[in-house]
Amino acid sequence: MLQPPKNNSPFPQVRPACARAPSTQPLCCVLIDAEEDFAWLRPVRGEPYDLTCMRHLSDLQTILGAYGAVPTYLLTYPVLQDESIVASLSARVARGQCRVGVQQHPWVTPPLTEAPEIRNSFVTNLGPELEEAKLVELMRLFRHCFGTDPTVYRAGRYGLSPYTPALLEKYGFEVDTSMAPCTSFADEQGPDFSADDYNTFWFGSRRRVLEVPLCRSIVGWGGRTAAHLYRRLSAVPKQQIMPGLMARTRFAERITLSPEGNDVAAAERLTRSLLRRKEPVLALSLHSSSLSVGQNPYVQSRADLHAFYDRLSAIMDMLANRFRVRFVASPELPALLADG
Repeated sequence: MLQPPKNNSPFPQVRPACARAPSTQPLCCVLIDAEEDFAWLRPVRGEPYDLTCMRHLSDLQTILGAYGAVPTYLLTYPVLQDESIVASLSARVARGQCRVGVQQHPWVTPPLTEAPEIRNSFVTNLGPELEEAKLVELMRLFRHCFGTDPTVYRAGRYGLSPYTPALLEKYGFEVDTSMAPCTSFADEQGPDFSADDYNTFWFGSRRRVLEVPLCRSIVGWGGRTAAHLYRRLSAVPKQQIMPGLMARTRFAERITLSPEGNDVAAAERLTRSLLRRKEPVLALSLHSSSLSVGQNPYVQSRADLHAFYDRLSAIMDMLANRFRVRFVASPELPALLADG
């Protein structure tokens, strides 16, 4: 049984937990932060960026397509402004190769009235009026590009605010992907999800919206006590010696289902743990910036790029053949899950 997030969550209205779909086969969606190349350490208004990474989707699509996976590209405002990229994505959507949603990078989404500060890269700090204005503009441009309203949303940098759930419910979104379990951005004045574990759940006061968080959890032979200790120690600023030791001994380690910063063995340990907990949905995630060299910490050379694709292929094979997951597009998930 899936549990709702803690009381300090941005989700004031939580629907009943998700139950497994009628099939016992676990589900897996692929979520891609489809975004401009930007300075990860300084995501503020006015910093230069380009869209090189979004022109390198072919190899990625080939790997995913080999396993029948239909990824959802979560598009930022600059990506939606590029007519050639939109045309290419529209053609892939028409062929059934991918789906599209939106990702809110507030520092590049009008209206640009906030101060150019790191804290304002989280919509958490913008206030309800400005957050809504940016969401409306992002939706307007998406509608202009694709002729429909987006139904899948992610807050860039996982900057979920207390107002975001109500806004998503108001504007007809069906899936949100903005939580980052076991993670705190408090040192940058962002949200703190360190007390939350990976769960998919319904929220909404008038209509249900499905939350599919970043697929991240703390696993290890130390069990729940170790996971709790890992969270507490990780929250201590500049004190990462013990969490590092815990991870190296696999007593407790934080793992994300992604080819970025994780090896295949770690992805397998996470998957095995989540499926043992009867989680009905897994979410494999990555950034479009990993598709070109030098745009993020994960791919800094051609060798890194080849290794990235090798890890992705191996993780897909592990999910498909070892754990027999069923790959589904994220917009299909609400219809496949029921209230628990």
